[in-house]
Amino acid sequence: MVVSTLITCVVGALVHPVAGAALFVVGLVTFGVLLSGHGESLFVRVLARARKPRDYALAALRPAIAVLEELDLVSPPVQLLVRDGQTGVRVCAVGRRTVVISQGLVEAIANGRIRPDEAAALLAHAIGRIRLGQSRYDVALEFWMLPYGLLQSVARGVGRVIGWFPMAAFAWRVRFITGAVALVQGFTDGQAAFGLIGAGVVALSYAVPWAEQRAGLSGEDEADRFVAAAGLGDALCRFLERGRRSPRVLQRVHGLRSVPTPVAPDRAVLAP
Repeated sequence: MVVSTLITCVVGALVHPVAGAALFVVGLVTFGVLLSGHGESLFVRVLARARKPRDYALAALRPAIAVLEELDLVSPPVQLLVRDGQTGVRVCAVGRRTVVISQGLVEAIANGRIRPDEAAALLAHAIGRIRLGQSRYDVALEFWMLPYGLLQSVARGVGRVIGWFPMAAFAWRVRFITGAVALVQGFTDGQAAFGLIGAGVVALSYAVPWAEQRAGLSGEDEADRFVAAAGLGDALCRFLERGRRSPRVLQRVHGLRSVPTPVAPDRAVLAP
């Protein structure tokens, strides 16, 4: 967010003052609107290239949605959007009430490769992220970080080119040496601030991906516990076990089966 703000300020300073001020004001207003939860659907449709499910998709998803309704997982209601062109099985929670699924998931359900309860478990996982508040401010943050995303795209393109050169790739892997040299040289030359800044940038290149990964794994575990508590843990385990059984998948399956399955109440006993 800091980088995006700096990029916006630089661009605003390079253009006409009125245009720069308008850019910043419009950005702040839009950020505030998205932060309040309004305009979420439009933003997701534009940036994620998602759309409302067509009739055949709704027909394929109906059994899974019926399972969610039986478990009272669609109240408050969520909006379901389909992302075209995504062939893999993907389900993503966005914002406060939006679940984006891939076209590949719809096709897998329609072809019978994924059972209705397994599809319901995948949807419940995304709904769990929403109810747990993990994606509450994602839409507003994604909008504010659009300049950073553009910078990342450019950096990836440059990185692919540089990656062809073995020495450049090796230099990136041992960048901690560059940080240490910058720190020592800064103190030696009497410019400690510059040394600390250089070493700090290198340290962030390690810390940010690590923290991002840890946060992602923690959020995934929380959503897994939500699914297991809802009674769909076994269904999610079956889906996970059909894929590559990596250590992470095995850990998730173990965690899902460690949560006690809720027992449905005896309706005959509760009946008047």
